[in-house]
Amino acid sequence: MGMFYEKTTEGECTRMKRIAIILDKNLEQGAAANVAALLMGQAALNEPELYADQPVRDQSGIQHAGIRYSTVILKAGENQLINLAKTCAENQDGLNHLVFTQTGQSLNNAFEQYASEIASMALEATKVVGVIVWGEDESVRAATKKFSVMK
Repeated sequence: MGMFYEKTTEGECTRMKRIAIILDKNLEQGAAANVAALLMGQAALNEPELYADQPVRDQSGIQHAGIRYSTVILKAGENQLINLAKTCAENQDGLNHLVFTQTGQSLNNAFEQYASEIASMALEATKVVGVIVWGEDESVRAATKKFSVMK
């Protein structure tokens, strides 16, 4: 996706934004796509500005995704995912983040049970399978530079 700059009242541009979705390298393709979709959906609820508030349509009137920020999908090991989530939580560098876990994957249409189980577990016990990080381009790149692109 292209670059996005926020305009200030003086017409100057602020820094570019970026989203990185980092997935467990051992996930099968379908599960990886599912985890990425769940993470992006929750991130968009947390920060609606990730997507345009007006529809983007082509000449045929078909609506297209209105994502505002460059988005990359990366891969990592489980311990790397846990460390990334903890680092993001500890550092106040303007990065937003959230995780999805094997606990969530194992519960189908059981949100109350999911929420209850997650609330009673340490992060490590939930078995993190994905982390999404978004914010200033340079900060996201710095936090995720050790991960490789998922293919």
